[in-house]
Amino acid sequence: MFKLICAFLFLHMAITHGGVVKRETVTVCKQRPIELGIVLDSSSSISYKDFQKSIDFLQDFVSQYDIGNGRNDVRVSLITFGKGIYRQDAFDLTSYSTKEALMEAIAQVPHRVGLYTSTGEAIEYMSQTQLSVDVSRPWAKRISIVITDGNSQIWRQTRDASQAARDSGIDIYAVGVGRVRREELLRIAGDEKNVLKVDSYDQLKEIKEMLAYKTCTEVEKTTTTTTTTTTTTPPPQTQKCGEENPADIYFVFSPAELGLESTSWTTSFVSTTVKQEEMDEGFRFGVVSGSCPDDEGFDLDDYTSAEEIDNRLTSYLRPRMSGLVKRLSTSGYSQVSGGRSEARDVAVLVAKSGKRNKGLEAEVRLLQEKGVQVFIVDPTGSTISIEGATTLTGLTAKEASTNLVSHLCPVRTGQA
Repeated sequence: MFKLICAFLFLHMAITHGGVVKRETVTVCKQRPIELGIVLDSSSSISYKDFQKSIDFLQDFVSQYDIGNGRNDVRVSLITFGKGIYRQDAFDLTSYSTKEALMEAIAQVPHRVGLYTSTGEAIEYMSQTQLSVDVSRPWAKRISIVITDGNSQIWRQTRDASQAARDSGIDIYAVGVGRVRREELLRIAGDEKNVLKVDSYDQLKEIKEMLAYKTCTEVEKTTTTTTTTTTTTPPPQTQKCGEENPADIYFVFSPAELGLESTSWTTSFVSTTVKQEEMDEGFRFGVVSGSCPDDEGFDLDDYTSAEEIDNRLTSYLRPRMSGLVKRLSTSGYSQVSGGRSEARDVAVLVAKSGKRNKGLEAEVRLLQEKGVQVFIVDPTGSTISIEGATTLTGLTAKEASTNLVSHLCPVRTGQA
């Protein structure tokens, strides 16, 4: 089963109902059969260390899938490029049928340090050989991920090969690192929403979940209930809060900072909120939580000096909320993440009062500048008061949830 792990978990719930039929739509990261073609830059502009980071990223990325030859499994091919393409390092969809074998194969891909950037040739090989209709399962989606840090010398070949691949039914996602021009990435992907760009290979880990989310499928679950009434005059229909004023709501918290008890309180708070009757129309909910890439340890060969190790250890003490809010403000409310232009943007920050959250003012200000309505709640019951944010009250998760709903859906005159 496909899972989104670590730092950036988007859980979207759109709930609607009316009258006789209740329809619930939940966007979940459910694996679908995929033929995945990886096109990887192995040119001389990439240092050995950065190339290894791209390998680590790919291993981390494919580890989220069920790899195999089953009907709903994911199959993976790979081709590297630099001065031409390196067929000797390539593997095809049928080369590896277990996750372990695939991970090992990716780990063994060498850095060829090519004195050229033959992106178009690699895309053409991926499209015509590795992900061609003849070798792909007809029911599986064909997706290619192109990772590059440079601009191809023959840009027209890149453009034409990418267009031909997309015309054949392959979805291409262009991942650019560093100075590669956005025009180059757009020529590859064909659509701005399929372009992801980072400043360095260190930042690849930050887009892993976003890239994986794009392969999720939306599952629509519909339940129908029959209602009867003995009245001859129907009661007046009152438009629900979310119908009049829909909202896209994110709950933001760091389990590492909250601790087990407060994290448990937070999950209860979120669960209680989404189940409130007032929330069953016009609201979507998401969670931004955790920071695994920063919290995880390091290997024996990652650092060579005491100073480097000390710097890494110091990073464990840095507040996590700032990074979470930055991620949310960057793409959380975008259309690709389920955001709606007609809905108000709402963020609920869950944090404890204390030294580590003294910088919350900056996070609140950043969200306000993006037009986000901000609420703050402390699981311990202490009051965090920050200008521009509404502080939620209540010692229990249920009380805090009720307080949040009362702000989102204030009782109107004549409805009390």
